[in-house]
Amino acid sequence: MPAGPRPNALGTASFEPGRLTRGDLSLGQHLGGPVSSPVMIATGTRPGPVLWVQGAIHGGEVGGTLGIARCLNRLDLSRMSGAIIGVMTANPLAFRTQARNSPEDGENMNRVFPGAEASTITRQMARALMAAAEATADAVMDLHSGGLEAIVPFYALYWDDDTPASRQAGRYARSAGTETILTARDAWLSGAMFTQLTRRGLPALIVECGGAEVTDEQIENFARAIEGMARAMDILPGGPLDQARYRRIGTCDLVFTRESGFFLPACLAGDTVDVGDLVGRVVDIFGAEKELITTPKRAFLAAIGRRYLPVTAGAMIAELNDDLGWIKGTPAPSRARRSRFVPKRLPLHQRTHGRGWRQNR
Repeated sequence: MPAGPRPNALGTASFEPGRLTRGDLSLGQHLGGPVSSPVMIATGTRPGPVLWVQGAIHGGEVGGTLGIARCLNRLDLSRMSGAIIGVMTANPLAFRTQARNSPEDGENMNRVFPGAEASTITRQMARALMAAAEATADAVMDLHSGGLEAIVPFYALYWDDDTPASRQAGRYARSAGTETILTARDAWLSGAMFTQLTRRGLPALIVECGGAEVTDEQIENFARAIEGMARAMDILPGGPLDQARYRRIGTCDLVFTRESGFFLPACLAGDTVDVGDLVGRVVDIFGAEKELITTPKRAFLAAIGRRYLPVTAGAMIAELNDDLGWIKGTPAPSRARRSRFVPKRLPLHQRTHGRGWRQNR
């Protein structure tokens, strides 16, 4: 929880018992004025912990933002303890242009935490965002998707360093309404907000779902993930929304193209692929096949490029995560719903732990 007294407002939105308030949180300065994110705060009628939820740290990933609005607008505040904060556009600059990175400096905000005061505008915004979360929240949920170019299944991930904050984040992840949990240890996530917060003692996790074309089901998955974590924190009544079993996934290999053209996936996000399975094809502008991409290992397909995605040689088009198998959970209450956002079959080829759009987290 916050080290000092908790503020009674976040930006221009205030904590008012039994009310849903709206306002703006300033994260930096731009030519002509402040760079701000819209904020919603749902405050219960009783004191309790505070959950910080944010969307659109990558500008084109709007499903999470829509999920926040849906969840907070339908809450019964009379049954709530504490509060849920919704930061609607964690990177306002990227959101304005529907880009993954900040257009001003080209930086991916979720790679530069904890940020810096005397640095690029993205790092200044990252510093302000993280400082506000640490001053206000008891736990953080960061909502992501495949953006405009890719599709991801519904899953939760947390930074797995076996600290008290990490173990608590794992418990919250298991209440996010999905059976699939990624225990993250990849070095390229060291500058992500959820990693930095966990290392500093604040439980934080990411929820991934959808992309390319936002559907009502994806928005509902995000909304239910927020509700599930709020239940696990005793902000909402009912207790954790644990599943009967969980699929564990681990370290990822990123898949890149060798040819330019249009990508045609051969399987769906969420598929299990085996060695040699076809992930997809690249065809040129004349429709001629240029490349077949297959998988070098058995894996869980955690992301794949959308159909007919234009690609250049070296484009990141899939993410393969180690399939660590299933473990037993606690049987879910009858009203807990299992996600149906799962795809069909997929394949891949060249692996590396480097850069690519799948650094969407």
